[in-house]
This record gives sequence, structure tokens and C-alpha cells, in this order.
Amino acid sequence: MASQFSTQQWISINKHFNNFASRYDFPERRDDSVLLATFNIRKLGKKENRSIQSWAFLKKVLLQFDLIAVQEVMDDLSGFEFLVSSLGDDYGMVVSDVTGAKPGSSGNTERLGFIFNWRRIERTALASDITYDRSEIARNLYEHQSDFNNAWLKYTQKLKKWEQKVIENKAAGKRAPAKPALELPRFVSFIRQPHCVSFRIKAKNNAVPFEFLVINAHLLYGKNKIEREWEFRALLEWLTIRAKYIDKLYHPNLLLLGDCNLDFDNINIMREEVDAFLKSLNKTVLKSRKAATANFPLLTPHPQKGILVTALRQKQTYDQIGLFAHDKRLPDPDDNDTAGQTSGSYDYGVFNMANLIANALFDRDITDVTSAQKKEIYKKSEFDISDHMPAWMRLKIPGL
Repeated sequence: MASQFSTQQWISINKHFNNFASRYDFPERRDDSVLLATFNIRKLGKKENRSIQSWAFLKKVLLQFDLIAVQEVMDDLSGFEFLVSSLGDDYGMVVSDVTGAKPGSSGNTERLGFIFNWRRIERTALASDITYDRSEIARNLYEHQSDFNNAWLKYTQKLKKWEQKVIENKAAGKRAPAKPALELPRFVSFIRQPHCVSFRIKAKNNAVPFEFLVINAHLLYGKNKIEREWEFRALLEWLTIRAKYIDKLYHPNLLLLGDCNLDFDNINIMREEVDAFLKSLNKTVLKSRKAATANFPLLTPHPQKGILVTALRQKQTYDQIGLFAHDKRLPDPDDNDTAGQTSGSYDYGVFNMANLIANALFDRDITDVTSAQKKEIYKKSEFDISDHMPAWMRLKIPGL
């Protein structure tokens, strides 16, 4: 496939990346720490659907990290497998089966993938989807049947209007309108089942390694922001309650790496709401000292970098890193205030590809380019790279 960027533009992008990557918060690879990341790579499907330059750029980005959760892996795995193989023998992969639509349907089915560095990360035995069981779904439908009946009625009315519009447009030689979406009144289940795989961060000097159940999620993206929050809160509840039962957990810590599609106008309000929700779970559901410490660093303004965004368009922090830890060596929310102050210690950030590309193409920051230039950056980047930027977290290797 031909690249959206010209050859000269790619030369400039790679020059800026090779010489000035740290300027865009691309983390330094260090022997004393590991880098964990989440990256929604837009429609990562057939190998032929991306240019040679695109694959080469993605390779350079991914080689910097030791464990990457990748969202929007398509049913055709040829591109994902090609990308992982290009990283060399040190890297392996784990991928879920399709989720998001019934196999064979016209829905947007996706997979959730992990890429990891064998030298630093060991994959252990667990792999599973995260689901709500049928009895819980049935109870929810029964207890709120009035809400759901009203939703069915409204949808039926919308369908009738849509069917009539289809007939009218066909008679007029016009394109049929899009079928209306079914809007639910409450959370029922995940639009795409999150995927959970167990990993171990290898330790040095006979120290105890870090062990995680790592959850890769691509939550609902829809017009209704409330529905997005329902999914996010449902996942938080699942993780918080599951993390309580440390004696039954395969590994004692849970790590969320995913595209949660959070869209908020005020990061401080969202952080406070998430914190309040987690505390309410600890008080009303868990009622136990065994509750894990929860930390969502991207909801905390970084002490040096300020508020972080993960969408290429520089407006939303769709992607999240969430740590539910029993291991006291792992960072808690208070550690966010001192993140990055010591080389190789705990830190977090977002690789600002939009700013890199703006500098490479127009010699200006993304905040200073014209509207037309922004449009060009977004259009070309979304197809050649992604509409999301990688979010990352650095952890000190145990024993160092």
C-alpha cells in the first residue's frame, strides 16, 4: 500500500525520531528498568494494508518497550505477526480470538494482542477473557426490566422511522441512511471482552520478581459518554473485587493496559470520580484490608509534563494504565507526585507522536501549526501510524 506521507516527509519524520525522540517523551531504554506500554494501532490487519515506511516506524517504536498491549488487531493476523517477527527473536506475542461481533457477521471484530521481550518478561500460564456470567446479566435485566422495556420501545420506534426513510431514499435514488444504534439504559456486558494474560518481570540478584495479571482492554466507543463510563466502571469493579482475593489470584497484582475510550473535559474531576468510586467499592463491597492499592497514573498530572493526552488529536486521554497492587514495592498514587525524578526509577508518560510529526513536517509544535496543517497531520498519521499515541510506565527491575 502506498504511504500517506511522501518519501521526503518520512525521511524528516525518521530524522526527528532518531535524533530527538526524548524531546517527545519517548522513554529511554535502560538496563535497570522495564518499560510497559499500551498502544492502539489503528486497524492493524493485513500486512499489505500498510506501507513499508509505516511498518519500519512501528518497529522502532515497539522495540523500546518490554511489554506492549496492542488494541485494534484485526481478524487477519498477517500484519501483527509480521510486526512481531520484525522485532527479532527476543520478542514473542499472545493474541486473543476475535471479539466485538459474532464470527461471520459484518460487525467490527477485533483481537487484543500482547508483545513482550523474552529477555525481561516471562509469560506464565494464565490466559483468559474477562466476562460477566449469564446469571449476573439475567439478574440485571430482571431487576431493571422497566428501563430495558422502555429502551426496546424507543428502539422499535427508531427502526420504524429508519425503515420508512430507507424506502423514501430508495425511491429518490439516494443512499440508505445508517441503521440506528441500540442504546442500552444500563451496563450489560463489555462491547469487546477484555483479555487477561499472566506475566512475570524477571528479577536480578535473587530478588522476588514482579508478577502480574495483565488486562488488555478496548472498551466501548460510542456517542453516549455515559455508556463509556458504565463500561469503565464495570471493569474497575471487576478488577477491584478480583484483586481482593489474593490467596486465589494466580499472580498478586493486576495491571490494566488498554484503550478505555475515556472522554472527559476535566481530568481532575475524572480522577476524583474514579478515586471516589474505588473507595466506595472498598467500603461497600470489599470491606477488607486485603484490598489492593489502585493507581491510575495517567489521571494524575505528571509533576514535570503536566496533563497527558493519548489521542493523536491532543484532546482526550482515551488510553489508561491501571495498577491494582498487593506488592508494596510497586508505585501507589502518592508516587505519581515524584515520578521521573530519578533516572531509571518509576515514571510514566505518553510518546507525543503528533508533536514529532508537526516538527518534522512544518518545523512547529502541534499547538502552533495551522488548522490545515493539523488536518494533514491527523489524516496521514491515522492511516499510516495510528490515531492513538503509546502510553507507557517505567518500573525498576526487582533486585536493582
